[in-house]
Amino acid sequence: MTNDDRIKLDAPQQRTTRLIAAAQAGDSDALGELLNHYRKYLVFLARTGLHHHLQGKADPSDIAQEVCLAAHGNIADFQGESAEEFAGWLRGILSNLLAMHVRKFLGTQKRDPRLEQNLNASLASASGFLQSRIAAEITSPSQHFARNEAFLQLAEALESLPEDYRQVIVLRHVDGLPFAEVAKSMGRSVDSVEKLWVRGLAKLKTTMGDV
Repeated sequence: MTNDDRIKLDAPQQRTTRLIAAAQAGDSDALGELLNHYRKYLVFLARTGLHHHLQGKADPSDIAQEVCLAAHGNIADFQGESAEEFAGWLRGILSNLLAMHVRKFLGTQKRDPRLEQNLNASLASASGFLQSRIAAEITSPSQHFARNEAFLQLAEALESLPEDYRQVIVLRHVDGLPFAEVAKSMGRSVDSVEKLWVRGLAKLKTTMGDV
């Protein structure tokens, strides 16, 4: 790979860094553009958290929008400068919002450390998958090189998949379930979910090439 190739691949990273710095300096347009870049990432994480704790009780897109609104009001609290650090900060906001929604659904205002730990674990697992070994295999060499952007692209690709493809991938790789448990959760046979998983990963890899 030539230096020119590396410069081209570094461009998204540099742009993200510039947007973060501008947002921290009070540029609301830069923050809006930055958050739009992370929106599908937030939707994917919210969907994962809701699956475990509030399935069918809230919309992941609405939760992601709440995170963005909270980020607008609290950007002064963010002290990092990288894409990964910004993602981690947004993930913390998302975890707090999900915990609030769960408490509201359960009819209690009392904080539950165990619930918050479980939410954090769910979101960390989903975020970890986006930068996992299998994610690297799905990602093209150029996207893998620009790693700070690849996890956002993978989240966008996952959100574009048909629901059954996304579900089997999440159950298998985010939740770490064996195929027998995946089949039980999806109400399918083991053979059918194995085939669905293969097709889902193939579709995801193709979609990544189009992102």
